[in-house]
Amino acid sequence: MMVELFFFGVGEGSSRKAIESFAPRKFNIMINYASAVKPIPKNVNKLFVDSGGFSFFFKLREYPDSHEKYLEFVLRKNADFFANRDYPCEPEVLRQTGRTVRENQLKTIENQIAIQDLIDDQYPELKDRFVAVLQGRTLKEYLQMLDEMKNQGLLTRLIGIGSVCRRGQERQIRRIITTLRAELPRKYGLHAFGVKFSVLKYKDVWDALYSADSLAYRYGIDRVKDPRPIPEQIRESLAKWINRLDALATAHSNQMTLMEVV
Repeated sequence: MMVELFFFGVGEGSSRKAIESFAPRKFNIMINYASAVKPIPKNVNKLFVDSGGFSFFFKLREYPDSHEKYLEFVLRKNADFFANRDYPCEPEVLRQTGRTVRENQLKTIENQIAIQDLIDDQYPELKDRFVAVLQGRTLKEYLQMLDEMKNQGLLTRLIGIGSVCRRGQERQIRRIITTLRAELPRKYGLHAFGVKFSVLKYKDVWDALYSADSLAYRYGIDRVKDPRPIPEQIRESLAKWINRLDALATAHSNQMTLMEVV
């Protein structure tokens, strides 16, 4: 297995316009339920809806609406994938909510059971699109949650790894991803939420994942330092990201080493 789908996050109109400017090229798009950008870029290929957990919990400390409303949103957008309403474990979120990693893991599992029950009863067409999410900080915590999900029959076709968008922790994230891959049968794919490009440079990480996403192409855009229109700046950044990803995929397929990729 290797990265087959890379999703570009779209959070506002400028990013949507930049992506549409590449038409007829199609993009895999991730949208955040917390921002609920609309409309979706016209040149979307696959659409992934993220639950917006980090945004909601950092501001509101909880999801603000019902699971039914979330599932209705997924249906309206006709998403190909959508994430469980997980409870993030980034330190800033834990401080904001006053909960522990373990508490958030249990609440993530609780939400998954509730949502899957709703899907079985009211939204059967969404069953194969649902993405379970593993949460934790340390490898031991991720493995503990994985074992619990296995024991409860909660593994889904694609499984997300949450709370891995961390700066300066490439070695730890690499170990988490590759170890989780080794613990899962090959019929299950892994998705890394917001994983850094520096982590994807490792071939064992690239081979361990089915999909990944990033909004990093949007970072560093500054109307003050650069007078060009925002969509134009984003388009330039996006073009660089596309070239880097294409080069990375080629390098990994040719079995190049990390130093050759860099």
